[in-house]
Amino acid sequence: MPDTIDYDPANKRLIVGNGYIEHVEPAVWNYEVSGKQVLLHWFSYRKKDRERPIIGDRRPPSVLGDLQPDHWLAEYTTELINVLNVLALLVGLEPAQAKLLEKICSGTLISGSDLRSAGALEVPPKSKKSKKVPRGPDLFYHAESK
Repeated sequence: MPDTIDYDPANKRLIVGNGYIEHVEPAVWNYEVSGKQVLLHWFSYRKKDRERPIIGDRRPPSVLGDLQPDHWLAEYTTELINVLNVLALLVGLEPAQAKLLEKICSGTLISGSDLRSAGALEVPPKSKKSKKVPRGPDLFYHAESK
C-alpha cells in the first residue's frame, strides 16, 4: 500500500508509491481548489496512513476509520486516471475561461440605479402567515364525542 505521492516535473511523471503515471502536466499536478492541491488531497484518503490531526477541541476519530484496505485497490487506479483526466480538461479550459472573464469584465456594466429602476433590487414583502386550514374529520374515534 503506497504512502507517498510525488511529482517529477522533468519527466512529467506522477509517482505513487513504487509506481508512476507518465505524461502528467505540471499544471495538473499543481491544480488547486480552495487552496488545496487536488491530487494530494485525493491521495490522502487512499494512502496507507490516513490518520488526520485532531484540530481544536474535537473528539477523537472513530475506530471505524481503522478499517482500511491493506493494499492498493484496482478502483483507486481507475479513480486516479479519472481525476487526472478531469484535471487535464479543466486546465485545458482555463484559457477560454480567462478570455470569457476578460470579455465580461471589459463589457458594459449595469448601474445600481438601472437595476433599482428595473425593480431588480426590490426586496419582496414578507409573506403573511397563512391562515389555519380547517381540519377534516378526526381519523380516530373518541368516546367522549359519542
